[in-house]
Amino acid sequence: MDAQDHPHFVHIPDPDQVEGVRAYAEPAVPHPLQLTFLEEAGERAWVEEMRDLLCAGSAAEADARLTASLVGLDGTLARLCRATPAAGVTLEGWEDLALILAEWEGPAISAVTLGLTNAPDLVFEHGVTHQPELLLGLYSDEAFDFTAASKAELLAECANELPGWSGAEEDVEFYCSLTGPAELNTALINCKHRRFLRDGRDGVEGRAPGGYVEYVLASWLLATRFLQAVERATSDSSLRLIVGTVDVNADFVTVLGPDAPARPVTAAPAEPAFAPLTFTPWVPKEDPTADAPASGPTLRQRIKSVEPEPVEQPRPGFLVRLFRRFAKPRD
Repeated sequence: MDAQDHPHFVHIPDPDQVEGVRAYAEPAVPHPLQLTFLEEAGERAWVEEMRDLLCAGSAAEADARLTASLVGLDGTLARLCRATPAAGVTLEGWEDLALILAEWEGPAISAVTLGLTNAPDLVFEHGVTHQPELLLGLYSDEAFDFTAASKAELLAECANELPGWSGAEEDVEFYCSLTGPAELNTALINCKHRRFLRDGRDGVEGRAPGGYVEYVLASWLLATRFLQAVERATSDSSLRLIVGTVDVNADFVTVLGPDAPARPVTAAPAEPAFAPLTFTPWVPKEDPTADAPASGPTLRQRIKSVEPEPVEQPRPGFLVRLFRRFAKPRD
């Protein structure tokens, strides 16, 4: 029996023959982002700028910056980015929500959470493309006062250990999917330039590896295309939309839809405010002639007597906590 006929056979491409796995033709002149990413601080600043744009809902500006940054790069991921225009990525199925909610007999739905993810898998069927997954949750004001909350208040709630609506999604049978970025998404999954360790083992000097720069750009382009698709599909929706990405190397969260009116500010009282009177209780001074009290345990002894607390396991990031509960697998 041939090896490829074995039921557990997994195709492993030859790095010398497959472009984008490890073979990357470095340009003679470094790309500007290769110099920016050379130091960790430069890459971090660039990533934070991109995240701030998407968190602010500025997908068009993020798109323009990414498009300009891809100029001069010609690896597999860069070409796939240019072959994945915004119009080619769509949120399918959103148009069915209005009909579904018209027949919904539960409390009125006021908010939707929509997260893009693709859980890493070490083995993928060779030659098969993979669309990113969507995590979806529908909520009413019974879970949280979405209608009255401003966008800033919703974003602040997202950053909490557990948002106020966690675990309270309504049982509405509704699904949608993101179509169009399957090839780009699959290339990101299979990319071997996911890390830049800055210790010389990447084989390039004085610049970040071009393959790594393309991986970072492509990750943010996928996130941007997702946000653009959601904006187009939900442009006439009156629902509060909490949208973000999880574990795609370009994580962000933003709030779409109408903003709630500012909450009324309570007027200050007309009466003048008086400082409260306080006093320190009288304590008798120590009598130098009195016998010294029996000494208690020393600080060192008290510390040693305390049982060590168990080491707390690191918690997943707030984006994971925000969206992971809301996955509704199809039957």
